[in-house]
Amino acid sequence: MSLALSCLATFTERQRTRALARFALIRPHLEERVPLTTLARTSQLSVRTLQRLVSAYHAEGLRGLAPQRRSDCGQSRDLPEELILLIEGLALQVPRRPLTSIHALVSEVAREQGWPIPSYAQVYRMVQRLPEDVKTLAQKGAVAYREQFDLLYRRQASSANVIWQADHCLLRIFVVKEAGKVDLPWLTAIEDDYSRALTGYHLGWSAPSALRTGLALRQAIGVKEDDRWPMQGVPESFYTDHGSDFTSAHMEAVAIDLKMSLIFSQVRNPRGRGKMERFFRTLREDVLSKLPGYAPKVQDPQEQRRINEQARKEARLTLEELDALFRTWVLQTYHQREHSETHARPHERWVASGILPVLPQSAEQLDLLLLQPRRRHKVHQEGIRFLGAWYMHALLADSVGDSVIIRYDPMNLATIRVYVVDSLDEERFLCQAESIERGGHAVSQQEIVAARRSRRKRVSKEVGERKRAVTRYASPRALARRVTARLDSTKEPSQPLVDADEVASALPGEVRASVSPVRWYDVDEAALVIAAPAIESVSNPNGTAISRLLAEPKGSFPSSVRWYDDE
Repeated sequence: MSLALSCLATFTERQRTRALARFALIRPHLEERVPLTTLARTSQLSVRTLQRLVSAYHAEGLRGLAPQRRSDCGQSRDLPEELILLIEGLALQVPRRPLTSIHALVSEVAREQGWPIPSYAQVYRMVQRLPEDVKTLAQKGAVAYREQFDLLYRRQASSANVIWQADHCLLRIFVVKEAGKVDLPWLTAIEDDYSRALTGYHLGWSAPSALRTGLALRQAIGVKEDDRWPMQGVPESFYTDHGSDFTSAHMEAVAIDLKMSLIFSQVRNPRGRGKMERFFRTLREDVLSKLPGYAPKVQDPQEQRRINEQARKEARLTLEELDALFRTWVLQTYHQREHSETHARPHERWVASGILPVLPQSAEQLDLLLLQPRRRHKVHQEGIRFLGAWYMHALLADSVGDSVIIRYDPMNLATIRVYVVDSLDEERFLCQAESIERGGHAVSQQEIVAARRSRRKRVSKEVGERKRAVTRYASPRALARRVTARLDSTKEPSQPLVDADEVASALPGEVRASVSPVRWYDVDEAALVIAAPAIESVSNPNGTAISRLLAEPKGSFPSSVRWYDDE
């Protein structure tokens, strides 16, 4: 009986209905022993037919009463296979042939080949019976077929922060830009696959790019200031498009550093993110359709132009106002409403998962996800000038006059992150500078004065160290010592005292000009000691000359030596 029921389950609804109707006809005979002749008179069926139904029921149960499908059902039994293939092949051609053209050509070929000539109705039925997937692949191509009929792998997370998905959407609402212009903004959103909660987003004017996705990812991972938005942490896997910037080396480095795997859509085939499409549709229906400037997309180009023109006139919201409305809707409505697929509220489902979010060790790990201007910016005495505003931090005092690298979030221009490049050409985080003009915190005068003094003290120390090195190796005395040693090495041992004029002439001009003439005498030897400045030369009885440099003239002489200044 179980086999019969299993086979019966494969029948169509029409077959099962017919089987139950036939069972109702023979049921009085099976249960109440009513003769088949009596049932034949009331049902207007022959006794032989009723006997066949009873035998089929005893043999196979209800399955035996179901009408069987012909093995050649749906096929033209009087036409050859080649003719059928020709009809279907002509129907699949691009551009599509009219049915009358197909029938005329097929009839001509049938006469030439001696085949039965099909009627127009037969050709029509065969064309209509063509499977939809066959027609799509033949007439619309592989891309359309893949989008409609390819089986997709549906990613399903087992807990929060296991899989995050990212996607872009052009919002069909005109928003006011600078100078009164209006345009359609782009939204990049990141959703937690398990809870369907929005973990981060970026709203801006730029077209979809991996950089915009990076900004949204930085917000999604970080801790939010709003307590109603607890979603945070590094996901195990991040599923996004195959943008060239996002697959670059620095993004790969960020992912490796955060221990996060990257999953990309196929190149030029971003599929499999239907959950994000569902979120964007909900946004359109719940929020955008009720705002001024909404321009729904339609198929007719002329109607679309009319709708766009009317929406441009009605546009009132700025990007900041739209951002505030969107965030309020996400936190107060979307996160607090039961999701039709998970049957739970996104906020409650994420919190109830009980995960301990994995956060970056430092904010610098996420800085590569920020935007970076093409050129470096110079640190002025007033700070850093960027996009028409001044940014200041006490730690900038050590970099005044230098060029630095900055990274920033275009949706939060109150702060910028400043990096300096060291001697090894490696970037090092310096500080997070803030702009008062854009809502940042002011740097106090005391902090600036302290930073200024700290730098001046450091610079003074460095200057002193260099001056002392010059004194040791390039002062007038050091130069005179080297010259005297060079002259002494070239004289014969029997030569008399070193000639002061010879010594002075060998000195550099700037040194010679600063020399005061000095004569030295050794009272014990009663000999005249002649030397250039700070040079002592003593005449010994054997006629040799001894010369040496004295670092401190008065304190370093032998007791028998006296010195006098001619002037």
